[in-house]
Amino acid sequence: MRSDFPTARSGEPAARVLRRGFTLIELLVVIAIIAILIGLLLPAVQKVRAAAARSQCQNNLKQLVLACHNYENTYNGLPLLYASSNQLSWVTQLLPFFEQDNLQKQYNFSQPWFDASNAGIVVQRIRILECPSSPVPRIYTANDPGFAGQSASPMIPFTAASADYFAISSASSSTTVKAPSTIPAGYFYVYPSAPATTDLGGPFGAQSTAPSSYRLVNVTDGLSNTAMLSEMSGRPWLYLANKQKVLAANFPSYVSAGLEDVVDDIPLDYGWGAWAQNNNFGVGTWSSDGTMQGGPCAINCSNYRGVLSFHSAGAQAAFADGSVHMLSQGMSPAVFFALVTARGGEVMPSDTGCPDGWVLSSSPGWRRASPRADAAIARRSIRSAARSFSKAKPRRGRKSPWSLWTTTTPRCRVPERR
Repeated sequence: MRSDFPTARSGEPAARVLRRGFTLIELLVVIAIIAILIGLLLPAVQKVRAAAARSQCQNNLKQLVLACHNYENTYNGLPLLYASSNQLSWVTQLLPFFEQDNLQKQYNFSQPWFDASNAGIVVQRIRILECPSSPVPRIYTANDPGFAGQSASPMIPFTAASADYFAISSASSSTTVKAPSTIPAGYFYVYPSAPATTDLGGPFGAQSTAPSSYRLVNVTDGLSNTAMLSEMSGRPWLYLANKQKVLAANFPSYVSAGLEDVVDDIPLDYGWGAWAQNNNFGVGTWSSDGTMQGGPCAINCSNYRGVLSFHSAGAQAAFADGSVHMLSQGMSPAVFFALVTARGGEVMPSDTGCPDGWVLSSSPGWRRASPRADAAIARRSIRSAARSFSKAKPRRGRKSPWSLWTTTTPRCRVPERR
């Protein structure tokens, strides 16, 4: 019988069958290749995760602004913005309009949110109020002795669920210079010729202890030009432009001394970050690093009564027409204040020099070809790329009105529809 296995001659020991394995060098090469592939893959995974978080955040704001529209249709007015922290939140008013009616039914409206009777309500997380990119704990505990005597049974300390979004009540009217800054943080520094009677309120109207109800028809600056809601992520902790949490020992000078929870590193003089608080703010400008009030920075500088998110390009905002847009991190204070006010009557300045409705972009895209574009560019670019833009094949020798640009130089282009 024939065998394919090695055999030994009579009287000789059987030969040992050797199987070749990896050498140390080969193993190290394989490990190095795997490490390189992981290094190339991780940034792509991070970009995908960031894009998913940005998309979810956009959807959250979309649902909130639509809830505001539905509220207005039901009650002939937008939710009220109260100035006092122990008064009702606009979120509490909207609860039935994003499927949280059961929470509102259990809420004790005769007592403020920090009363023990509301302890089981304010601790409930509401996913639509949370941006996935925010790194902070969603339920937190803080100590504010100032709650004493403001309700029947105040929670000291209290535990609450946080929110990453806030209602824009107005542009800051401050004309006070707060040291070490050398300029004020308010609207009238940016628009010095504006009348003192300019209405700086947003679509909801300015916050008040006895607010009046506003309607969207009162937004005379245009619904698509006026922001209603935006991001103030990281609360109740203080975050500045470097996106790092600031400890109580390093609080900037604009945090009121004595109004801070030094144990939990929480400033208490600008709200507590809970969705159940009044949660609306008048917004201003900052220094580039966020350590001073007043300066060239309007987006992602400080979350102390300021717009801040953990997205890389800027912060998202829901506009009065129901749309959601990213506010660029480099947006000028003039553009920012024009978007915040609902009845300010500003002529919208251009940060980019692009036509109205266009954006500045350095990524490849389509643009109108110059009438003087030579035939070689038209034939080469259009023949290879215009087929993806139009199903109709360009005729030979005929210039298409569109051409493809791939330069990294920023150019104006029509924004992509969402």
